[in-house]
Amino acid sequence: STQSTGELPPYNGAGYPSHDDSNDETSPQARPRSAPYYAAFLLSTDEIGTDSIFILCFLVCLLFNWIGYIICCCLFTSVAARCGALSGIGLNLIKMLVILRRCHFENPQLVQTQLYFQLHDFQYAFLMLLGLVTMFYGFVRYHTAKQQHHREIALLPRYM
Repeated sequence: STQSTGELPPYNGAGYPSHDDSNDETSPQARPRSAPYYAAFLLSTDEIGTDSIFILCFLVCLLFNWIGYIICCCLFTSVAARCGALSGIGLNLIKMLVILRRCHFENPQLVQTQLYFQLHDFQYAFLMLLGLVTMFYGFVRYHTAKQQHHREIALLPRYM
């Protein structure tokens, strides 16, 4: 009879919350809203990166100098990659300064560079310090970002 008149059957509301109850977060029938928290967790995991990416970018920058740094910064967008590249370029600066200081060269330009560093020890020491600070800054920055990420994970609700 209801189909012939075009009216809808009556709603008895058995087990379904009302519109106001479903939007009220304090209601016992409200659903847990874990999807946004889980999405934020996934995004932050991608943004942080992994230890293996950190080590990979560190080694690429250590071995390939500035070209490795540019490659790592262009290919990877995570914090681990950027900090690994920064640490690698700092250690690369130290490596190059030690090579310039300790080795004997035949090339006249490199001989002039050695003589310059022998005459200006303070600049050599400043560049070594700059390399050390850059390397440790990358390590500390990645460690701090990772700790902050773990603190955020600990604050997520457990019913995901």
